[in-house]
Amino acid sequence: MIDVSVQFDTDLSVSASADEAFALVADIERSASHFPGLLRIENVEGGRWRWYMAEKGVGPIKLKVEYDAVYVVDEEARTVTWTPPGRSGGDMESSGSWRISDANGGTKLEFRSTTVAHVPAPRLMKGMVEVIANDELSKLMRRYTDAIRVTLNA
Repeated sequence: MIDVSVQFDTDLSVSASADEAFALVADIERSASHFPGLLRIENVEGGRWRWYMAEKGVGPIKLKVEYDAVYVVDEEARTVTWTPPGRSGGDMESSGSWRISDANGGTKLEFRSTTVAHVPAPRLMKGMVEVIANDELSKLMRRYTDAIRVTLNA
């Protein structure tokens, strides 16, 4: 097993109001629907959600992502944060946040995410696995945040 950690941070400027932007990212199911390759997301209990993603990979390196995250929505601070509930048997761990603020007649969204993928591959392939996983996870996060931007600019 090879663990690959990927940090992805981006700021978005959108024309939607801060209330509209917060409503989107605070609705975990609706926000998740913007994520490429999402098969389904289930509310396990309270703020804990289980993600099921389409299998991704190149050649013999495959990752079928299933993981849980615990979400905390803070309406007053206009933040949504998530953390892994502990090693729950999934093949990925995700933590991060959305922070929403007013900005020059529009809204600024700050997205921060750290993902650790547990890739079933021999240690001999570590260098190649790290490059592929980093590239793939970064592309997915970019596509997700771009889809959120498009929705909030519509």
